[in-house]
Amino acid sequence: MKHVLSIAGVDPSGGAGVIADLKVFAAHGVYAMGAITALTAQNTKGIFDMQLVECDLIAKQIEAIFDDIRVDAVKIGVVPSEQIIKTVAATLRKVSNLPPVVLDPVMSCKNGDIWLEGAAKDAIVSELFPLSTVITPNKFEAREIVKREPKSKDEFKQACKELLKTGAKSVYLKCGDVGGVSLDLFYDGAEFTEFEQERIDTSSTHGSGCSLSSAIASNLALGFSLRESAQRANKYVYKAIKAAFAVGSGCNPINHFHNVEFGD
Repeated sequence: MKHVLSIAGVDPSGGAGVIADLKVFAAHGVYAMGAITALTAQNTKGIFDMQLVECDLIAKQIEAIFDDIRVDAVKIGVVPSEQIIKTVAATLRKVSNLPPVVLDPVMSCKNGDIWLEGAAKDAIVSELFPLSTVITPNKFEAREIVKREPKSKDEFKQACKELLKTGAKSVYLKCGDVGGVSLDLFYDGAEFTEFEQERIDTSSTHGSGCSLSSAIASNLALGFSLRESAQRANKYVYKAIKAAFAVGSGCNPINHFHNVEFGD
């Protein structure tokens, strides 16, 4: 069995963060592990409080895993401070033969609200992008990095090219609604792959970004190529959104186990 490590925060409602990542890993048949960067008080209606984990403990969590267990892929999610970003980067740099790293550069919510700013925003680009096999920004995060708002497919493709100049090996850009379809772009520095899906009229998208990056990490661990991992993750999340069901009274999570049959 392959082993995948998530380095991220905790959403106690299970829709996003480490708990969602562990669900995605399990749904892909890989062994799930998690190192915690932050604790939150949140549900489907919002985030109400957050407490950061001490940097020394974050480093020790990651070191403990790599000292004992083979890691076939790493997913990085919420790293909510400059010092935590630098700690995670420094700890991973010490790993010999670092496995593929999938970075979801969480800077904004899907409504466009930016919450990772200033030195922390700069640090995630300078410290973690160069360690990443693939980065998975949404359109708002891309806007923060390239300093303009892409709108057309060609503008998003240009943004992908600029994002690769940060040192990441490839980029999966979640463009959102472009021309009436949901457009995602994967770019490996040589070739673009376009993923177009129908727009689904739903509010059950909580954690979709977390789940996409952890699905890519799962598929990389399973031995699929970067492009195929991106394609498989795109299909997984699309089907998980279509199969979502109500959990709370706000923005509900996707159905992480839509592809799993449970016994009686």
